[in-house]
Amino acid sequence: MPHPQQDVCCLMGDPVAANPTQYMLEKAFAIADLDWRFLTFEVSAADFETALKATRIFEFRGVMLAPPHRGEVHRLLESVTDAARLSGQVNCIEQAGGGLRGVNTEGQGLRRLAESHVPFKGVKAALLGAGRTAKSMAAELALAGAGSIELHCIQPEQAEPLVAALRGDPQTATVECRVVPWPSDGNIPIADDCRLLVNATPIGRNDYHAALPIDVERLPRELVVADMTFNPPNTRLIREARKRGLQTIDGLSLLVEHAAIAFEIWTTRKPDRDAMREAVEEFLVL
Repeated sequence: MPHPQQDVCCLMGDPVAANPTQYMLEKAFAIADLDWRFLTFEVSAADFETALKATRIFEFRGVMLAPPHRGEVHRLLESVTDAARLSGQVNCIEQAGGGLRGVNTEGQGLRRLAESHVPFKGVKAALLGAGRTAKSMAAELALAGAGSIELHCIQPEQAEPLVAALRGDPQTATVECRVVPWPSDGNIPIADDCRLLVNATPIGRNDYHAALPIDVERLPRELVVADMTFNPPNTRLIREARKRGLQTIDGLSLLVEHAAIAFEIWTTRKPDRDAMREAVEEFLVL
């Protein structure tokens, strides 16, 4: 039996200006020949609960969440995935069976792109930052059975709830997770046996020349380097890592992948990732 109305998904955040999600996913729907729409709503924290209720009433198929809503939505959902629960972050919602289910696709996106180079199980990983994205990555790594996770951050207290959650959960209790304070001077120490480095800080966002306190020349040859910054995608870290011959994953690839996972959850179809990337590049004039 066909759905009684057009299928609609949306993005909610505050602010949402210059967010490429709508343009990217509308292109993906069109190429997949799906009569779906994607809308963007600027929703304040004060209005968020009411807005989410509206998505239930109008039977939206899915919702993408931008800040400040990702860490505040759990109490309004019927269920969440383990990664969303442990990280405290939901960036994707699926409406099905009369309920809302919260998902975090950011960690999944990194895993899909990275595991062709380095399996998450047993890996030693270093994450730069302790914000929303770093927590999402750490939760996915821990659930996949990472050997150890280091969170390098300016405010170590930001990471404490995540570390406590990982240590207190039977699925992740055996994973070594520790917080390393950001150096006041000098470089961030990256161990010789580290195999995955992820920049989840704002350093590099809208700044082609911004440098992280990392000596790229001393990074292990087997290291995979990922940077969450998608504008510009060719950050200084990515450029220097590629110059040294390291495997890299740029932020634009990660943005496309975690949106593609949302597309698959909502539609059960595979999106055209190349078209999605082209759409973001066109939107951002890259």
